[in-house]
Amino acid sequence: MTGDSPANAAISAIMTFHSEKVLAHFALLGLERMRAVSDSHGIVTQLVAVLDSADDETVRIVMEHPAIRENDHILHVRNADLASSRNDGIAQATAPYIAILDGDDYYCGHWFVSALRRAQSASEDVIVHPELTISFGAVHCVAETFDMESGDYPLAGCMMDHPWISCSFAKRDIYLKHPYQPTNLRTTGFGYEDWHWNVETLAHGVRHVTAAGTALFYRRKTSSMVVEMVQSGATVRPSRFFDEPERWPGGFACAEERS
Repeated sequence: MTGDSPANAAISAIMTFHSEKVLAHFALLGLERMRAVSDSHGIVTQLVAVLDSADDETVRIVMEHPAIRENDHILHVRNADLASSRNDGIAQATAPYIAILDGDDYYCGHWFVSALRRAQSASEDVIVHPELTISFGAVHCVAETFDMESGDYPLAGCMMDHPWISCSFAKRDIYLKHPYQPTNLRTTGFGYEDWHWNVETLAHGVRHVTAAGTALFYRRKTSSMVVEMVQSGATVRPSRFFDEPERWPGGFACAEERS
């Protein structure tokens, strides 16, 4: 599969790196595991690694890693902003489907295959998330991801809580139509770019679902961007979701039934 052109890839995996150092090595080993499973199913994948203001050790590890294939892309940017870096990676991608990954997490080996099948089987545009989030590191827990097809979550709850995660999979056109919005936490007070992106796409009629039997292995740290957002009291950017609740798919009915 290493000789396939990126133009023939079914999936472009956008993986962002900052100062992960040796953790980047393990994350890329995990990526190679997913690609091996995809290869066995005849699914060509492309990696777009985005090095955002990355330290020298992280840059060296990514640039020299054996998981990097000839037709992958490595971008060097200085956004200091996760949302902007993801957008840059998506712009560089060539495949019709996008997988959003972080450079220090792990994913079940069949994530690409299962997510692609789930997206292709839908009769409408969907965003696919892993069914389970298994946290390790500073926090150990297992959480089940809300699937809109189950209809058991009041969408009004999205105003106070984030029912989905950063790991997502969907058509590239969805990401191009609804780019991630920069947060610039320290100057604006806005944060949680994934929360904003998820509810913004929801407000535009894209449903969020899960791929059965899949998992994200989420590294929880005592010091991270999410921790900084919580400690600084960051808020989610304004969104059509908050302004126009009448557009929620079944949102009012579900919320009122719960109330």
